[in-house]
Amino acid sequence: MSEVAIVSDVAAAAAELFLEATAGAAAARGRAAVALTGGSSAAPLYARLRGIEKIPWRDLQIFFTDERAVPPDDELSNFAIFQGVLGGRVASAQVHRLRGEARDLDEEARRAAREMRETLGDPPRFDLMLLGLGPDGHVLSLFAGVPGSAERGDDELVRHVEAPQHIEPRVERLTLIPFLLLTARMAVLQVAGEKKAPVLARALEGPEDLVGCPAQWLRHAVGRVVVVCDEAAASQL
Repeated sequence: MSEVAIVSDVAAAAAELFLEATAGAAAARGRAAVALTGGSSAAPLYARLRGIEKIPWRDLQIFFTDERAVPPDDELSNFAIFQGVLGGRVASAQVHRLRGEARDLDEEARRAAREMRETLGDPPRFDLMLLGLGPDGHVLSLFAGVPGSAERGDDELVRHVEAPQHIEPRVERLTLIPFLLLTARMAVLQVAGEKKAPVLARALEGPEDLVGCPAQWLRHAVGRVVVVCDEAAASQL
């Protein structure tokens, strides 16, 4: 069952959990494997992380939960958000980006999966996965209404998905798959604002429908799941 933390500052609370998860992983295993989110929740969180000296920056292996099919310096790129705020904190060899500019996104998904296995082992397991919640109930780039969003993808790891028709920006994506969410040692979902309240309630408490609300995959995670939200987002729980 998910832990729900209702806080006044979602980014600050998520940053504290980032420190907890990465410091613990580095002490126990000598490294911390992290999958960073994109979208609207990324920049505020990164700004908080930048000032935390106790994070074991040298021990991080950084991946991304998903990426848009754009160049790495494009304003829509999740990597670009990271690079602009935290790029100076870690060596380039520690950062494993999804190459949204690739001509063949299916081949890029396979390449990224190979890199993940080479870096983290087989099967790979994240110490921390950071997530945002989309207005349609998606996490990662597993969009609502897409049958593939209900597929675990154990051997796939990374998937090319078509451009969503109901979510902006309407561009193709690369995304990690549910298996990696299910096996992460900790998953942190950040949710803010009244508009997300019905979606969050459906994700946590509604009838199960993984196609209609892929965020419900969180219910099946074997690791610790923490939902960090403000009062407005939690108003229908």
